[in-house]
Amino acid sequence: MTREEFKILVKGLKAVYTQPSFIPDKEAFEVWYGLLADLDYELCSIAIKKHMQTVEKEPTVAGIRKHASELSREEGEINELAAWQMVLKAMRNSTYHSDEEFAKLPSTVQRAVGSPRQLREWAMAENIDGTWVNVTQSNFMRTYRAEIVREKEIRKLSPDLMRLVCKTTEQIPTNLAKRNSISVREERESVERNAVPMPERLREMYRKLIGAVV
Repeated sequence: MTREEFKILVKGLKAVYTQPSFIPDKEAFEVWYGLLADLDYELCSIAIKKHMQTVEKEPTVAGIRKHASELSREEGEINELAAWQMVLKAMRNSTYHSDEEFAKLPSTVQRAVGSPRQLREWAMAENIDGTWVNVTQSNFMRTYRAEIVREKEIRKLSPDLMRLVCKTTEQIPTNLAKRNSISVREERESVERNAVPMPERLREMYRKLIGAVV
């Protein structure tokens, strides 16, 4: 979005939000533009109109970016139940072809599953004991929801800020980063630790039927 385009948006904003403190001078204009410049002009315009029509308070940079993120999210975003159905379909052929089935899943679903190996283990368990599916479904959907939230938060950030965040994260010592944040992988491991353990009877059946180490 160019400065001239942003000036048009600011003119419209100040026609609605007439308080003297709202983008009061050139310095404020430059700050706002610097924080919104990466957005497409049409998208930013629609986001501002959405705010004007749905929110009583005057907009903030964060609010406009949030509206823009919601408007630009991928069409047909997969809900958690539909995502689980995709996983179930992949599981049907994953005892021996987990790599191929994992590769077919959307990236967000892949991150919620974790790895082809995890898909294979689920396929083995699902083939033996159908009642196990309910527990795995609950755990998967919880992790998938966390992935969706993470993606939405990422879409709110500008590319330059994302680069800065990634650069800063790379410089944080591993032990300090672990203390200050919980990764999606750690959340998934926590879910797995709290899941209902697989009965020993089923493990023994796996060894006999498939010859895999469970």
